[in-house]
Amino acid sequence: MLILALVAVVLGLIPAVIASGKGHSFFWWWLFGSLLFVVVLPLALLSRDMRVRCPECAEPVNAAAVRCPHCQAEIGGRLVVPEPVR
Repeated sequence: MLILALVAVVLGLIPAVIASGKGHSFFWWWLFGSLLFVVVLPLALLSRDMRVRCPECAEPVNAAAVRCPHCQAEIGGRLVVPEPVR
């Protein structure tokens, strides 16, 4: 039983890492992935990228960011629309 719980915790990391790379909450995706791995993994792969592009360097940044972590450009107050995934 303990081994099954450890396997579930480790497998939950896979969708959590994928989703957090797209700007989603690591903890919630890890929790759901640990409980329902078979369902959550495809959802994480197909989930929409929640990040937006920096208007200066076009790198993906968190939508709530005030300053770009890549080029240090001021983002606050500028509307930056995410590009659709192709």
